[in-house]
Amino acid sequence: MSKKIVIPKPEEGLKFIDVHCHLPFPRPRNDQLPPDQNQYLDYLKMGGIYLITSTIDMLTLNLTEKFMEQKEKNFGFTCGWAPQTVTYTPKQQYDIAWKSWVEYIEKNQEKYLAIGEIGLDFHHAKTLEKRNRQVEVFKIILELTNNFDKSYVLHVRNAAEREFDRQHPKHRYNKRDGAVKEILNILKEFKINPKRVLWHCFSGPEDYGRTLPNQGFTLSVPSSAYGFERWRSATRFSPLESLVTETDAYYQHPYKRGPINVPSNVRYTIAAIAYSHKVSQKLVSEKTVENAIRFFNLEIE
Repeated sequence: MSKKIVIPKPEEGLKFIDVHCHLPFPRPRNDQLPPDQNQYLDYLKMGGIYLITSTIDMLTLNLTEKFMEQKEKNFGFTCGWAPQTVTYTPKQQYDIAWKSWVEYIEKNQEKYLAIGEIGLDFHHAKTLEKRNRQVEVFKIILELTNNFDKSYVLHVRNAAEREFDRQHPKHRYNKRDGAVKEILNILKEFKINPKRVLWHCFSGPEDYGRTLPNQGFTLSVPSSAYGFERWRSATRFSPLESLVTETDAYYQHPYKRGPINVPSNVRYTIAAIAYSHKVSQKLVSEKTVENAIRFFNLEIE
């Protein structure tokens, strides 16, 4: 019987930046989460020095803009059209929403920190047709924004073997790293500088945790790395200089499942990285804050 791993809890006094949460966001049914405003204030009180939320469509973009009217400092957002949005938006709504989103990102570049989350999700898109559609939209977004002075936040999820498209078994997407390889090829096609790219909630495969930082990419570690070894293993060999911290709240709770996470739990990401890299939590805190400020060009008040 294997021995259960016990990772030290987050220390008091840590400073942190959650580079990717979803606050505000449509609430899950019967949720018991604190109000959005309370989550924001608790985050700052516990040591957060800047909070970055990610929008995924026009609904979350509108919610975020309204929420930001109440914020005085150290809160920003990225402007995304997520692969799930591509796959699940009803056809009768898609064109109007897409047009509004494109108009927004073109006319309001001073308001948001980066383009994202965007990318490929071969878990949610299980057929070749749906995966090709995500690829098509991802390329269109890069073409529209490549000349913006903006970084990119990627959502990249490979298909598990049980999710391979059985009608096209030899297709290149049907690989353990199918989405990762496709993303890398497209970034190269559009000549995107890796230093402009952050891989949100990086999940591997593990060998990419070694190679992507060497190319200049930044990898974001979720709070679930604290309680789930597969998330820790993805970046265990990645240098601290390439890592930032996130919660993906309401998702990716440190040790529970479901949409029950809050941004202040990004402290658990620090504890997880410190454990996997055999360094102090203080060092991880300092390095990841420094990396986040540099990547997003943040101005801390």
